[in-house]
Amino acid sequence: MTSERSWATLPNAITLLRLLLVIPIVVLLIEGEQPVLTVVLLVIFGASDWIDGTLARLMNQVSQFGKLFDPLADRVGVVAIVLAMIVAGLLPAWTAIAIPGVELVLLVVYFMTRPERIPEASLLGKARTAVMMTGIAAVGFGILPGLEWLGEAGRWITAVGVAMHIVVGADYFRLMVAGRRR
Repeated sequence: MTSERSWATLPNAITLLRLLLVIPIVVLLIEGEQPVLTVVLLVIFGASDWIDGTLARLMNQVSQFGKLFDPLADRVGVVAIVLAMIVAGLLPAWTAIAIPGVELVLLVVYFMTRPERIPEASLLGKARTAVMMTGIAAVGFGILPGLEWLGEAGRWITAVGVAMHIVVGADYFRLMVAGRRR
């Protein structure tokens, strides 16, 4: 693979599709009229995060672009979906402060410290993403008739994911400050 085209990979295309899915998911959540389609798109969104990373490793298509684009797509997607769930009354408003708040702090710290390299995803960071995606999916499934109980379970799971998000964010903060360019 040539370096000038290292971004043009199947895993990065899947990441782009995941990011584009955010728009209809947000609209459907806020409108609240097509719960089955909403849940299907949420499942695809969550599954594609695992699929793109797995394919990148299996196909030896891990790229610097993908290392930046994948977590960016995750963060933008999760923040937008969580905000839509809050607007729809599916998640408590405090999650709107915690999730984007951590991301905003990390973005500011990144631009202030300009670390030599971006901290790689930690095991806890990956677990946080899995917990948060599971909680969001459960909240999503909770909009289906007869599965409302899953929405309540999803709110608790999402709360655990948010707590993990804060811990992971603090660790990334520490790593960025320690790794700043001298």
